[in-house]
Amino acid sequence: MAKILIADDEPEVLDFCRFSLQKLSHDLVEVQSGQDLIGKIKSEKPDLLILDVMLPGMDGYTVQLQMAEDGALSKIPVIVITALKPAESLFEKFPQVASVLSKPFSSERLAEAVREALSGSRK
Repeated sequence: MAKILIADDEPEVLDFCRFSLQKLSHDLVEVQSGQDLIGKIKSEKPDLLILDVMLPGMDGYTVQLQMAEDGALSKIPVIVITALKPAESLFEKFPQVASVLSKPFSSERLAEAVREALSGSRK
């Protein structure tokens, strides 16, 4: 069982992710703000981060930049979720970004991306 940290400011998206991933039996931790997200990642030590681009407090790109500069955090795989189409090219330079999912995405696609990210695959 993996620990997955989900960072999104929309309660509906958090609910959807929780519903989609419950059947995979992972330990899910949710946050709704980018503020103190780096601290939360350090304290929770997730096996995977699902990261929204548009977060209050600190946006997902800034979170990703800080993670890339931190030796321990740079090893955590990330699935970026976004409603912004250009985000894929923004995040493709980060080796720890396993996948970029454009909203809306299906429950099946999210589960597939999680399995791939936890197995070390990159799309």
